[in-house]
Amino acid sequence: MIAEDAEDPASADEPFRMTANVQKAKRIGSSEYESLARAAAIELYPDVNPPAMGLCFNLIRAANRMTTDMEVSVHRPMGISFAGYRLLFTIKSVGQVNPNELARLSSVSTASIASLLNTLQKSGLVIREPDPADKRKTVVQLSDEGEQMLADLFQINNQREQAWAAGLTETEASILAQLLRKLLLHHPAPRTSQKL
Repeated sequence: MIAEDAEDPASADEPFRMTANVQKAKRIGSSEYESLARAAAIELYPDVNPPAMGLCFNLIRAANRMTTDMEVSVHRPMGISFAGYRLLFTIKSVGQVNPNELARLSSVSTASIASLLNTLQKSGLVIREPDPADKRKTVVQLSDEGEQMLADLFQINNQREQAWAAGLTETEASILAQLLRKLLLHHPAPRTSQKL
């Protein structure tokens, strides 16, 4: 027999369920997310360096957001992946290049480069030939069709880059570009394996 004044277990959990549902329904904004992430970081590691964490956290978020946007709104509608576009642009920038150097310059993994090049070659966008300096290796260059596709795609891509850059003044964009170049030239020492 249940006492009449005993609390119903379902109603005891009700405030928790309501809070959880409200949190699920509420959209967390970018600034709020950063604040929540900072609080979580401090909880996880009280000696966290907030400026370093904020730099990497926001840089990665911005890069991922821009990459996804470019892929969805520019590259996929033109029938190419963002990685494929980067390869074409890198080849245009440096000229005939070997696949390993192409992977390094375009930030594509060496494991993915062969598959990407196969796709681009099947589409008639690149040509692979034996390396004149070492016949055991190959070099890659743009085909005429690849040149034309890149020219068309680059214009649309740059218009989207301008849309993203419009969030900053020209001076801010120049300063950010300079700071990112500086960061790209910095190579932190390899992390040694440390137990937590």
